[in-house]
Amino acid sequence: MKKFDVFELKNGVRGVLVDLPHLNSVTVEVFVKIGAKYETKDEFGISHVLEHMAFKGTKKRNAIEIHREIDSKGAIHDAGTGFECTSYYISTVEKNILWSLEFLSDILINSTFPKKELKKELGVVVEEIKMYKDNPVMGLSFDLIEFLYGESKSGCWSISGSIEDVLRVDRDKLLAYRKKCLNAKDVVVVVAGKIGNKNDIKKCIKRYFSDLNSLDVDDGKLELILSKKKELIKKKKVDQIHFCLGIPTISNRDKRRYVAKLVEVMLCGNTSSRVFEQVRQKNGLAYYVFPVSEMLKEGGFMGVQIGVNLAKFDKALFLTKREYLEFAKTVSEFELNRAKDCLLGKSEMSLDKTSFWSDFVGRKLLLENKLVSLENELKKYKKVSLKEVKEFAKEFFRKDAFRLVVAKS
Repeated sequence: MKKFDVFELKNGVRGVLVDLPHLNSVTVEVFVKIGAKYETKDEFGISHVLEHMAFKGTKKRNAIEIHREIDSKGAIHDAGTGFECTSYYISTVEKNILWSLEFLSDILINSTFPKKELKKELGVVVEEIKMYKDNPVMGLSFDLIEFLYGESKSGCWSISGSIEDVLRVDRDKLLAYRKKCLNAKDVVVVVAGKIGNKNDIKKCIKRYFSDLNSLDVDDGKLELILSKKKELIKKKKVDQIHFCLGIPTISNRDKRRYVAKLVEVMLCGNTSSRVFEQVRQKNGLAYYVFPVSEMLKEGGFMGVQIGVNLAKFDKALFLTKREYLEFAKTVSEFELNRAKDCLLGKSEMSLDKTSFWSDFVGRKLLLENKLVSLENELKKYKKVSLKEVKEFAKEFFRKDAFRLVVAKS
């Protein structure tokens, strides 16, 4: 069983070391509880802009120097904004760990948000939004999420917000939002890989992250309001019809989340899944069939996205719905065991990736305030019974539960 070395600074920042001495690489990742679901209407898109601006200049480095410095180390870097958190990471080698910690603390804590850089970066974010809008394969799942939860009183359900939302962000607004949300108690620093001297790493984390303020923030209770509408048609310049078929299900706190993941694998999670076999293998209706799902603290959904020729849309949609509606009656023990083998096999392959470990540990600690062994997590998948799978499908896979978003010309 993999042991995690967990510690906490006086201000509430938590650190986790995951020693993987058999690997050459290491991932240093910082997680902060800043995300789109916490945004009020006048803040839509601001978490995403904040993430972008971390790389646009600090008290020590300007925007050009930041990227040149990363490249000079041969490191891989990125950041991502989600609904519940934002993370910043560097994947590199052992000798660069202390540099990575200093670098990530600098862009997180000491960003200066120059007005000139903000103006340019807002243009970059606008082009990113346009990219997703122009590509239904990339953006349609967010259209589904916004369709499902867009009537909620808070939360930006497209993460990036609209172009209009983004262009309303200015430096003062960004600074105020950062001050309100950046809380030491909601920061987790993970170092996973070939880490060497643990004491030096702990001292480094203490040195660079102790200046973060510890705030008394009321997380509040977000109420997800599910749209009563069942179908949304979006007009886009496309040669195919792309559609997302979603079904509201459970939150990531629900014990049935292991059941849900296996059900997703069986229905559309691989090339031997039911919908893939029906739509692509047996009928040749589509090139791509892949799962779309989201499980948040307050609720979630699961479903599938497919792109088909206009003349084949009705048949593809019929076959897809049929697989969900008949699943409870026809799913077998053999099928369940095959899904378990698939999920466990992919999980075992992921163990060689330092980024997998940093993500697994960081999200668990930040969002659930606990750490669990991966072995125990995988055991929970192994224990899922056919009866649990059938009960899950009977409860959620109903005709009146389907939500459909379609992109067509």
